[in-house]
Amino acid sequence: MIFELAAAMTVTAVILEIWLVWRFRFLLELFARNSLIGICFSMLLSWILGEMFGATGLVVLLSAVASTIATAIFYKFGMGALLSLEPVFAMLGVAS
Repeated sequence: MIFELAAAMTVTAVILEIWLVWRFRFLLELFARNSLIGICFSMLLSWILGEMFGATGLVVLLSAVASTIATAIFYKFGMGALLSLEPVFAMLGVAS
């Protein structure tokens, strides 16, 4: 049960974080300059999602670590990785 909740929160956190960074492009530049800020943002986002859905402890920790690792790929490869997702966001109906 713990791992299923952590996996669901991880997917939610990654999607939300990628959308936020894609929507507010200055975040990507900020995270590229200082990776510690990106890590803190990812952990904070996982904690906030945990509070919203009533998850605590190990679930939030697993989700935070997994989402941080997953989104670090986007921060490493920069805006090109996010811009390649524009057709996906357009199909989902998310306006830029």
